[in-house]
Amino acid sequence: MKDSTLKQHNGKDPVAKGELSGAAGVTTVECGGPADFETAIAATGYGKFNFLLLLVALPCCMCTVFETTTISYVLPSAECDLHLSLVDKGTLNAVTYGGMISSAFLWGFLSDMYGRKRLLVYGFFLDGAFSVLCAISQNVVAIMIFKFMGGFVICGPFAVLMAYLSEFHSLEHRSRVMILVGIYYSIANVLLPSLAWIIIPQEWGFTLFGGTFAIHTWQIFLAVCCVPSLLSGVLVMFLPESPKFLMAKGRNQQAMAVFHRLYALNTGRSPHEYPIKELVDETQSGGDQGGAEKVTTGTGGGGGGGSGFHTGLQQILTMFRKPHLRNSLRAYGIQFGILFGLNTFRLWMPQLFTIIEEYEMDAASLYGSAHDGSLCDMLAYKVNKSNALLLNGAGAGGVSSTPLQNMAGGGGGGSGSFLIGTDDPNVLDMNKVILCEATIEGDMYLNSLIIGSVGVCAYMVTTVLINAIGNRNILVFGLLASGATGLLLYWSKSSLAILALSSIYITAASLGSTALVGSVVAIFPTSMRTMVVSLTMMFGRTGSIIGNLLFPYLMSLGCWPPFVMIGSVQIVVALAALTIPRTLRKPLQ
Repeated sequence: MKDSTLKQHNGKDPVAKGELSGAAGVTTVECGGPADFETAIAATGYGKFNFLLLLVALPCCMCTVFETTTISYVLPSAECDLHLSLVDKGTLNAVTYGGMISSAFLWGFLSDMYGRKRLLVYGFFLDGAFSVLCAISQNVVAIMIFKFMGGFVICGPFAVLMAYLSEFHSLEHRSRVMILVGIYYSIANVLLPSLAWIIIPQEWGFTLFGGTFAIHTWQIFLAVCCVPSLLSGVLVMFLPESPKFLMAKGRNQQAMAVFHRLYALNTGRSPHEYPIKELVDETQSGGDQGGAEKVTTGTGGGGGGGSGFHTGLQQILTMFRKPHLRNSLRAYGIQFGILFGLNTFRLWMPQLFTIIEEYEMDAASLYGSAHDGSLCDMLAYKVNKSNALLLNGAGAGGVSSTPLQNMAGGGGGGSGSFLIGTDDPNVLDMNKVILCEATIEGDMYLNSLIIGSVGVCAYMVTTVLINAIGNRNILVFGLLASGATGLLLYWSKSSLAILALSSIYITAASLGSTALVGSVVAIFPTSMRTMVVSLTMMFGRTGSIIGNLLFPYLMSLGCWPPFVMIGSVQIVVALAALTIPRTLRKPLQ
């Protein structure tokens, strides 16, 4: 039988059921009448082009992680150079998410108007440019501006990349590609602290223009982190436009040329042997051929005959009517709570490990030996020291001889008390140590690398078990585990215990967030699924901003408030997740 023959099984449509067959990655199809997108993309097979596309996707996925996370590794070493307060650090962590939220609705419309490829290329190049400008900035205000702009820009490629990848894969392979993208993000979370560990502790800094323009190693690290964005922009230039987008716009001749190219690369045969000879006109049929391809397009990909704004407005109105209102509000609230705790702790984690190292180093300089103290003691010491440096004007490397006052106010009580001059042997005397010195010890980066590696392993295991466990069970139990470890951090007494609890917290909450998106995809119909997922992520990013802005204020109030915040919020949303419908083996609407 030739490759141009479609095998029918028991009268079922093999395209709709995902039962396409073929040898060596070549799908067998019948060319009787115009083919829809799913039939056409399945006929191209799976081979060399798909492997190259997934290879290009790796630096593309790294861009988003680098844009949102690099600043958290910079803060400990830039603290003295930029004279940062704890509030400044929280704002720097949050400002990228502010940029992402401000452009959340823009990129979907632009993608449907101008195409996936063009937006990816321009978006990655602009993100790289803002990263370079951020790297050479000399004050905290400039860094905040460029990080905001970086978040504004990267929101587009972040959303469109999912659509672009899914639109080059058939139903048979699409879900696996989305899982692979999740692993890519985990790999990026391992690579980032590795780069920070290699670059930031070095002595590569220099000054220009008589010392008025200084470049430190943390700025070199920021500059290096723009490489994935620039590389992604260059690589995507050599890829074709999404054939789904071309069909939705009525440009079937160009879409057919793309299918020919994919077929030739994947099969090694002549493009003229491609079995599909005609494509359906999606501008006449409303662009809803099959519907399955819309599940993961990420930005809609609707027909070219309608208004993108009108379609988006209709989707929003549908979400606020029965029977979808209750489920959509649950999804938004749960994702808000998850990322409120997860991204707050994740972005403050390098700073927390730095606080531990700083406390231990200052203790060694005072007492000549290791000094036992709980995490509460360490946070109390850091808050007092930061306030002392800002109040007494001790700049980078400066020391103030002014007697310190009790600037942190009443603490959390017990070993977490923020009193200065106490007789408690576990609390360092701030009158003796107020030197601002950047902490760049390797343990901070090693701990982050370990946490990222735990996440990679957990995602791989979950990939195998997801069909047996179900999204809702992963969501509920993951959030319960995350909340419990967040509360247990309050009583942590050793670096090893803090590392173990941090790994569980971040990994379990991250899996919960991913499981929530999987549940949303199964709960909502195709016509509104993309918009619900987009709004779910927007509410999550809003939680990230609020959490990062609140965290330093809670630290100044005492030891227990920040850990109660990151722990209790996960437990609350875990209980809320019990009300989400089960989606295990549930067919898509």
